[in-house]
Amino acid sequence: MTEPLSSADTMRLAVQRLYDADPANEWARMDRHRTEFAVTLRALHEYLPRPPSRVLDCGGGPGRYAIELARQGYQVVLFDLSTGNLALAREKAAGAGVALSFVQGTALDLSRFAGDTFDAVLLMGPLYHLLEESERQQALAEAHRVLKPGGPLFAAFIARYAAHRDCAASYPDLMPTQRDDYDRILADGKAPPPDDGHVAFVAYFAHPTEVAPACWAAGFEVATMLGVEGVVSAAEDEINKLEGPAWDAWLNVNWQVASDPSIHGGVEHLLVVAHKPAWREVLKRIVRRLDEAGVLHTIVGGTSLALHGLPLRVKDLDIETDVAGAYRFAALFADHTSLPVALRESAVYRSHFGQFDFDGVQVEVMACMERREGDAWVATQVSNTQVVAVDGMPVNVSWLEEEALAYIRRGRLDRAALCLPRCDRERLLALLRGTQPTLEL
Repeated sequence: MTEPLSSADTMRLAVQRLYDADPANEWARMDRHRTEFAVTLRALHEYLPRPPSRVLDCGGGPGRYAIELARQGYQVVLFDLSTGNLALAREKAAGAGVALSFVQGTALDLSRFAGDTFDAVLLMGPLYHLLEESERQQALAEAHRVLKPGGPLFAAFIARYAAHRDCAASYPDLMPTQRDDYDRILADGKAPPPDDGHVAFVAYFAHPTEVAPACWAAGFEVATMLGVEGVVSAAEDEINKLEGPAWDAWLNVNWQVASDPSIHGGVEHLLVVAHKPAWREVLKRIVRRLDEAGVLHTIVGGTSLALHGLPLRVKDLDIETDVAGAYRFAALFADHTSLPVALRESAVYRSHFGQFDFDGVQVEVMACMERREGDAWVATQVSNTQVVAVDGMPVNVSWLEEEALAYIRRGRLDRAALCLPRCDRERLLALLRGTQPTLEL
């Protein structure tokens, strides 16, 4: 007796049938939606490393983006679920005179590729067709694993109201006959496979407010989110007829507004550009060495906030230690010194301070930090810490509550506002009173 298919297998087969049925239609889609294609290409040009960087086009369909990147000199692996898409991609690549690698598989399993393999990953298709949040996180996690530290991810989502906008623009009479399907999309974003097994568009329609957080949750730092149809969403028929300066003018307008959150609910596709943080590997390397040397240390500042799970792009690593530890750090990492550790003083702060460069990741080390208040110097060194795991490695970080108060004192109310919703009330009140909370860490 044949075992019934799981919901994931049912969805996978439905997606394969959809794209195997008409790969040429998917190829031509970028001609019908020139703005989406052009704005996405501009994002790739803006954020991709220079060729001949190695790019994984995961879920790249019949290869419109893969072939264009190969023309520019990138080494592209086109990875797709649909054998029909891959067959057409081979034909189109040969016609264009470019070389691609072709691999068939699912975005949920990139195990054939080693970790830190690709300079960039395009995930511009698979997230359309993963109904469950756990599956979308799995696909993002796989992309994160195979991407080199510092490399960009381009992750595309179908926007929540795309189906309704398409229906209104092209076949409005369909709504009353399929009201339940459209109501479900409004409710949970899901358009599952039909029960009869017929070929149909199956998809997850993501709400704009969940898109960037999904990428942050997968360990990426989000650079921008774009509504790639811009202001011509569902109204591009006349725009598509333009050429020359008129087309360029509209492309520039749509690129200019693509990052404006006010349009993200009224487009068909959302594109997140994010990066796999390079600083995490540097942090693990430093912490490992400091632990081996017995140097006490605490991760503070923006790095601490990021390690607490806040959506914050880390500009540099901030490390507090004692005075002996600061100079021991300088000895351990002498080859990375950009500013030697020394007692330094500004109008507001003084500390034993030094700066270091680890392959472009900036690190600042400080000890005995003090802040000027009137004519006196007041100690501001972190006094409350906890341990978080960074890829399984224990790392000592400052309390989020202590960071929030430090940002308030410094007038950084934007950072404080980011912290406060995640702060523990009792810890915060205890710090304000100058007492210690009786909490288990």
